[in-house]
Amino acid sequence: MKSLTLFFCALAVGLAASFGASVPAGFKTETIAEGLNAGTALTIGPDGTVYLAEQTGHIRLIRDGVLLPTPLLDLSARVDTHWERGLVGLQLHPNFPKEPYLFVVYVAKEPYTHHVISRFTLKGDKAIADSEEILFVGDDQANLGGFQPGGHQGGPIRFGPDDRMYVGIGEQTEDKASQSMGTIQGKILRLNIDGSIPEDNPFYATAEGKYRSIYALGIRNPFGLAFKPGTDRLFEADIGKTSFDEINEIKAGKNYGWPLAEGFSDDAALENPIHAYPPAIGRSICGSVFYPENGNFPEPWKGKLFITDWAAHWVKAIDVDAPEKLIDFGTGFNNPVAIEVAPDGAIWVLNRATRWRDNKKFLHNSSFLTRISYVGGDYVEGEDVRYPQSLAEAGAWEAASPYAPGEGFAPFELNAPAWKPGVRSRFWIKMPRGGKISVSSSEDWIFPEGALIAQHFETESGQGHETHLYRSNGDGTYQSTAYAWLVGDEVPTLVGQSTFKPMASDETVMWLSPGPTDVLDPKTAIFGFQPQFNARQLNVGGQLEEWQRRGWLAKRDLKSLPELSALDDPGVSKLERIRSYLDSNCASCHKPGGASRGYFDARFETPLDSQGLISDLLMAGDMGVEGAGLVKPGQPEKSILYLRLADKGGFRMPPGTTGPHDPPVLKL
Repeated sequence: MKSLTLFFCALAVGLAASFGASVPAGFKTETIAEGLNAGTALTIGPDGTVYLAEQTGHIRLIRDGVLLPTPLLDLSARVDTHWERGLVGLQLHPNFPKEPYLFVVYVAKEPYTHHVISRFTLKGDKAIADSEEILFVGDDQANLGGFQPGGHQGGPIRFGPDDRMYVGIGEQTEDKASQSMGTIQGKILRLNIDGSIPEDNPFYATAEGKYRSIYALGIRNPFGLAFKPGTDRLFEADIGKTSFDEINEIKAGKNYGWPLAEGFSDDAALENPIHAYPPAIGRSICGSVFYPENGNFPEPWKGKLFITDWAAHWVKAIDVDAPEKLIDFGTGFNNPVAIEVAPDGAIWVLNRATRWRDNKKFLHNSSFLTRISYVGGDYVEGEDVRYPQSLAEAGAWEAASPYAPGEGFAPFELNAPAWKPGVRSRFWIKMPRGGKISVSSSEDWIFPEGALIAQHFETESGQGHETHLYRSNGDGTYQSTAYAWLVGDEVPTLVGQSTFKPMASDETVMWLSPGPTDVLDPKTAIFGFQPQFNARQLNVGGQLEEWQRRGWLAKRDLKSLPELSALDDPGVSKLERIRSYLDSNCASCHKPGGASRGYFDARFETPLDSQGLISDLLMAGDMGVEGAGLVKPGQPEKSILYLRLADKGGFRMPPGTTGPHDPPVLKL
């Protein structure tokens, strides 16, 4: 047993070391307190002591950068830790340490599974064992349903300037719970500091019993709450399902839409988020905190709301008064779930570094903290010198119209490029001298180090819109950069950070411009940068024979390689054309191990009867259609795949194609 414990500790240290956080010049990162077990939340006392919640029920203390050996509190005997249940929130009394209380949110297992909000009295580095005062008792989760009842538990807790307590509770994967006034699931609660319910709550006169605590509804899975300092404005980070994660400004009595809407909606009865981002930018928005105006971080970080994304491993910031775009701050974190500001102005990020407690892929003792401080020096706002600032600097530019990528680039084609409304795409490649491509019949091809691939998007009129440049790292990943063709500019320039906004040429179409990345893996790239350099796409006419004559390919039988079919190819059956379309537009997410929360396998190489298309299993919801299935033969009105492709709003698939244009596959 001792050797097994040492193995897991070594594994946790290795995981922490393999994720190196990258932050702007002038900032310093430190890895602190490795070997924590399934971290979920943290708060920081006025003396700088860090209080950290482990999902398994322990609260740990980190003082002066050192993890104290004995937990402050052990709730493991009381806590249900299945999946996302467990100890999920904590916060010190707003007058701490004068009022020496710690408030916690956990999911209890007795006498039934339910949320508990309680208060403990602290004495030194320990909580007084018998001091728990239960302030609020949630609903019996056995009565609520949900496709994964242990999921979406929420748990963030904040105290407002009104001396009230605000708590976010998830909907337990039971979508309809968010709209029900007969459960606390999928809500933001507002309580007095003693657990009683304020009489000025918005539903106090119409709701009954504990449901008078409901302050806002239509929430899916809240992982972050933050008050803007000096105001009563509360902001919530809400994890989406398949289309958008949201930042909501929480207001009394408002309905934030789930499951009626995800992202922005034109339904006047629903409150829109101040910002929403698609899966290409992130897929699991978590912790949030405002950086104070009097902190020592330079502009543009003062007064901004910092957020983390567990799935995309980044930290970004946003100006809540000008919320059109996120500001890139840091990458390379390891499943970050919480973020807080210390009294000395440093930011602490809790890296969970594991999935939830599913007993399969869960890792024990993998969590750790990253402390980020500003040390001055070379920081320049908006500057990132790691990447060429223009295509000319990157050596991939010769002329403006038509686009010509420069000497040594050769054009090539794809059989079925991913559909992006409002644009068409063209491709070029430049191989290093003597470089060889590793060819696979099914996997993404590996290009030699230094190979350059340009993917150029232009409008139907031929006007340049955006060019993506992939520089091979030689191991199957790419350094990837996007360059925007702005009206009036002679040379397209680097897109310094991800944006999602209307196209200048057609404002009805939303366009995702991806920010630069050092190590883009095609296996996990889903939108924005979406390299599809594989046999089934590249096997076009005699293109590969020409590459072989150039010496780019190792000798092999090219005739055995698969190929996708274009939608307008009359020589191929409609079924094969549709399957090709699903591969190029859906398979980056919908495949074993993919980012999608759905179940089917869209890859062309998977036999039709193994793809799971004819199925009633709808992990991503039925869109309110009775008797719906993924594909109902002869019933498009009940086929969720068809309805998601045809949707004009936030439920459209693929994400990032929002707009009035119908996907061409619907015309077959």
